[in-house]
Amino acid sequence: MEKSGTQTPLSLAAAEAVRTYAATTRSALGSAESPVISYAGLWLLLASLAPASEAETDEILGLNKADARAAALTLLEAPHPTIGAAVAGWLRSGVELTKGLPIVLDPLPDQAGLDAWADAHTRGLITEFPLEIDARTLLVLASALVVTPRWSEQLEEGEDGLLVLEGGFQAVVATEAAGAVAVACPPSEDGISVYSVIAEEGVSADDVWRAADEVVRRIDAGEVHDRTFDAGQEDGHAWTVREVTAFGSAPSDRWRSHLPEWSAEDRHDLSAAPGVAEIARGVMAAVAEETEAVCVQKAVASYDREGFKAAAVTGMMVRAAAAAPRETTVRQIDLRFDRPHAVVAVARGGAWEGIPLFGSWVTPA
Repeated sequence: MEKSGTQTPLSLAAAEAVRTYAATTRSALGSAESPVISYAGLWLLLASLAPASEAETDEILGLNKADARAAALTLLEAPHPTIGAAVAGWLRSGVELTKGLPIVLDPLPDQAGLDAWADAHTRGLITEFPLEIDARTLLVLASALVVTPRWSEQLEEGEDGLLVLEGGFQAVVATEAAGAVAVACPPSEDGISVYSVIAEEGVSADDVWRAADEVVRRIDAGEVHDRTFDAGQEDGHAWTVREVTAFGSAPSDRWRSHLPEWSAEDRHDLSAAPGVAEIARGVMAAVAEETEAVCVQKAVASYDREGFKAAAVTGMMVRAAAAAPRETTVRQIDLRFDRPHAVVAVARGGAWEGIPLFGSWVTPA
């Protein structure tokens, strides 16, 4: 739960920008119930490419183009014990650029080479690149993001099969977005906080995410503390209150959270995500020929007694646009076999050349 390092004004602005971008993109894509997605991974790619766009990015990425790129570079270069991040680009041999791009471009490898890049930069959690290249592929851009924090103490399994958390951060918090929610975060010394937030049944996923954002903001601002209980003394939708016998110097309240082990993977078409079209247009304008772009992300995550793992690879591919059909004038001849007719099978090649092998008289129904 401790914050490591000193945040600069730019890093603080970047954190707020990514939080806002996540909320905006979640709403735009209707992705509140996605099993796993990394809005930060997409933001990192778009921010790295922001100077290529003619459009202003302040409202889209939360920072102007120069600051967005500077923030992305800072994140990519900043050492962190648990986070791995990378951005890369590849250009097909022979493709000419009309202008430079704000990213280093290497020669485009084959599919196996892109898969190897995804594997290496997600610590083996994602072994296949989310986009398949083909003969039309001209340019590929990608970001990779991976986190692998471990709990300070392994969680034990309870009688109900759920993991039991007795330490870490636990609270019941009253929120504007979703009413009272329960919050649990196992302790970790790896610089990552993994909050689980549950609201009352029937609350929409969008509102639960808004509540989660609200809780994290208030925790970071020092407004919500560990063992906060904003729910009177009554049982709630996700908690019970009981009096139990304790011995020794036990605290006044004993907290336990019961959490499931889980794993998930997902694939997202992010072409309609905020900022993708604007920045993709700038990237496509750097390629001399007529092009089109797609943006896809593959993400995985798991939560178990030892820790949390998650990785995402976000890929943007610029490819040659499909050739438009040319207009011309031709004769159209329609043959109709709607009455009884013959069908013959004739051999071709070698000693059998020309021999009619089968003949049929076909009477259409």
